[in-house]
Amino acid sequence: MDGDTERLRRLALAFVGNPEERLQWPVFYDLAYSAPPVNLGDGKYLVAGHDDLIAVMKHEGATIPTFYPLTISPTLNELYLGQLPCEDGLNHSRLRSLTQSLFSGTMISRLQPHISVMLDDLLYPAVFEPEGCDILATLGVRVPQTISCLLLDVSTSDWDAIGRWSRTMYKQIGWYDQSEDEVRDAETTYREFCEYVWRRTREDGRIKYGGVGEALIDAWRDGNLNDKQLLSYFSLFLMTGMDTLTYAIGNSLWFLGNSLEVFSALQTEPKLAGVAFDEAMRLWGPIRMCVRQLQRAVQLNSGILPARSFVFLLLHAANRDPRLMDQPNDFQWNRRKDDNIAFGVGAHDCLGYPIGKMVGTMLYRTLAERCESIWVSPGKDNPKFIQSLPILGVESVRLFAEPIQCTGQR
Repeated sequence: MDGDTERLRRLALAFVGNPEERLQWPVFYDLAYSAPPVNLGDGKYLVAGHDDLIAVMKHEGATIPTFYPLTISPTLNELYLGQLPCEDGLNHSRLRSLTQSLFSGTMISRLQPHISVMLDDLLYPAVFEPEGCDILATLGVRVPQTISCLLLDVSTSDWDAIGRWSRTMYKQIGWYDQSEDEVRDAETTYREFCEYVWRRTREDGRIKYGGVGEALIDAWRDGNLNDKQLLSYFSLFLMTGMDTLTYAIGNSLWFLGNSLEVFSALQTEPKLAGVAFDEAMRLWGPIRMCVRQLQRAVQLNSGILPARSFVFLLLHAANRDPRLMDQPNDFQWNRRKDDNIAFGVGAHDCLGYPIGKMVGTMLYRTLAERCESIWVSPGKDNPKFIQSLPILGVESVRLFAEPIQCTGQR
């Protein structure tokens, strides 16, 4: 192993293992782009380049590894292991097809009025107050909960319970030192959730927002889902966006509040809100890294990844690959759509991205239409990120604004 390769390997191991080292990502990325996949040892590799990353994610032999157990609660562990991301091959495709077609323009149109009212309630007048709006404590909590309830066609009387169940069960993932009381509370929550799902199967579906909940129950009634699959698939949407949507909102508003030229352009052309949000996600999407296990070897332009290897895929790096785009660390309005892989590609891409795009677009548009100016804490040079390796999230975001003083045309 030559000196440059060994240095890159040391930097990669430090990046994966140390949150403080991840703050120096530009230095590491610049080295990783020009190198073959970094061999971390023990059958693990790290990929940063855009084209190589796509090749892995689209490969039929790339699966999402399941680390067992996911929690020390046996009942919750089985629930999580049955969720869609843990399935592969034909069964994954079959299960995904049960709901994939629902994420359409028609669904988005049905959800928009509900999301619009919620955003107005949470943002205004909070952003105009001296203390501003704590984005993660308000939108970061309420938006994922509301999206879950709308997708699952939940009666408003059950929304608070759905929020409590989702937060309690999601917290258990990757947690192994709970007290006995905490485990019992989580398992009680699981039983309440199961009772709710079985109650739903006995009712005639009269409420339809996103249509996913009713589609899953219909699939169960038709024999296309067994009991365990229904509970696992339902729980997947129950906990949808608990990290990704939360930090997509936080990161995107942190970016916009520190990008006055982008906000000014949106004030002139609010219809560009979707373009601006996509570019914000390219730069600061909530998924820093995902992992794939290769069932077969994958040939890349820069080398071969052997079968059975674990591959760490740095989406944050791939979205800034200087070999693919000019000025990759700068916001530009005319990026190609294919440049942005913030929410993945291939069989395991984010099923709910259209929902996240809708929320982000509405956020950007309402701020541009109702605010004379906005600013945010922290500033662009001093954000503090959460400790997570797979999730890229600004730890705290507080948004401030001045209202538009007149009601006439801008």
